[in-house]
Amino acid sequence: MNETNGGGSLEIVPGFDAYRARNAGLVLQTAPGAPSEDFRTESVFGPDGRVPVPDTTALPWRCIALLTITYQSGATARGTGWFYGPRTLGTAGHNLRHAKHGRATSILVSPGWNGAAAPFGTFAAASIHCHPTWLANAGPDNLDFGVITLNDPMPGQRLGWFGIAAYDSNQLLPLLVNVCGYPGDRNPRTQYFNGGRLHDVTSEFLMYPFDTEVGMSGSPIFALFKDQRIVVGIHTGGTNQVNRARRIDASLYEFLTQFL
Repeated sequence: MNETNGGGSLEIVPGFDAYRARNAGLVLQTAPGAPSEDFRTESVFGPDGRVPVPDTTALPWRCIALLTITYQSGATARGTGWFYGPRTLGTAGHNLRHAKHGRATSILVSPGWNGAAAPFGTFAAASIHCHPTWLANAGPDNLDFGVITLNDPMPGQRLGWFGIAAYDSNQLLPLLVNVCGYPGDRNPRTQYFNGGRLHDVTSEFLMYPFDTEVGMSGSPIFALFKDQRIVVGIHTGGTNQVNRARRIDASLYEFLTQFL
């Protein structure tokens, strides 16, 4: 890991420009409280900082799963989820209830998918959980979070899981954070990593300038403190200027922990 004075550390991944990532987040590029309706799709800004993870069987990458989703409409999609308990994964709400395609009727969870195979197997979701308002209406954006539970605790017991925490705003800026998920613009679809400093924090959202793409929705935004990896937000989308996560505040922490 790369230690830094801003709090937290960046994971070491071959090809990742840690110097650029550490310094890109020192200048605020978005106004606090930007309109939520502008956040719809993930974005790449300028040079693409994402790099592939070479070994998805190592920690923490094996705790991040490719989601293969089928909706009520019959449409299919891919997304990202992450273990925070033996049988429990966090993700974005729109992976579980899509505005156009309805609720997810089937989700396959493939931890550490490497672009060709699932090294730890693939598991069917036993249940999904969203805020009742999101489940009914797929909105508003501050409710774009969800949980997937598995019947068997064996996957998480074998792989490990992330911690979660609700930090104060003064602990989050200018924290270095990491993101990893399954972007749909890369073939084969394997895990891609990126990271950098948080640019802005509101009561419910985290803003950051590092690159993501569709398919990475639901990815963990996590801080690395020595050997502890703590998720502080769930990546949900972006604009042409900034990407965004649903911040884990006290209410979201309570929501997540009830399914452990």
